[in-house]
Amino acid sequence: MVSFVVSPMKLVSLGVMLIGTMLSVSSEELVGVWLGLELNLYGFLVIMNPDGHYSPEPCVKYFVVQSTGSILMLVGFVSLMEQHVVSGLVMSMAGTVLKSGVFPLHSWVPSIIKNSSWLASGLMLTWQKVAPLVFLSMILPSKSLWVVIVSMAGIGAVGGLNQNSVRVMSAYSSFVHTSWMLLGLTWSSVVFVGYFAVYSLSVGLFFYGCSLMNKMSMGSQLSSAASG
Repeated sequence: MVSFVVSPMKLVSLGVMLIGTMLSVSSEELVGVWLGLELNLYGFLVIMNPDGHYSPEPCVKYFVVQSTGSILMLVGFVSLMEQHVVSGLVMSMAGTVLKSGVFPLHSWVPSIIKNSSWLASGLMLTWQKVAPLVFLSMILPSKSLWVVIVSMAGIGAVGGLNQNSVRVMSAYSSFVHTSWMLLGLTWSSVVFVGYFAVYSLSVGLFFYGCSLMNKMSMGSQLSSAASG
């Protein structure tokens, strides 16, 4: 029997992530959007390696990518406040695209997912997308948004064909679902929420099952080694 225990630190981190996302999505000010994304980031960093059992590499990579995106967004927001509209929009869009992990700044996603825990991978493919995608759908021009939608669908469909890692295949699959979520955002928030809920549930159940199988496999290997 494999138990599922969530430590107090993880619960606090999940709460910080929830508050950050809600703040970012509901804020009417650019500063509020940025602050919410930062709260979400720092809460998630704890989830990625709460007890030091996993390699720090994906955590460091994720921090570097997200921090770069945050800096670009902050510079863009300041430029917009200073009435530098063109440069402000470009920087804001570049930062949001990078943080969202969508085309053309999507290549970091599979490599980080591959070496992360099942919980971190599942959250990265679901909850971590909410705030950046919502903001991206608001600031990206319609034609550019359609380019992202079509490109993500194509990359996800083709990129996952020659992969032998479940996590990496899930990352490419998430590209396809990201395109559908962006499409849902262009229609209505109800469509987006419905699709996101179903997708998140399926990812959560699948990754939880994979985690259980990994634990049981490791347990049987340890038992065999001890008896041998």
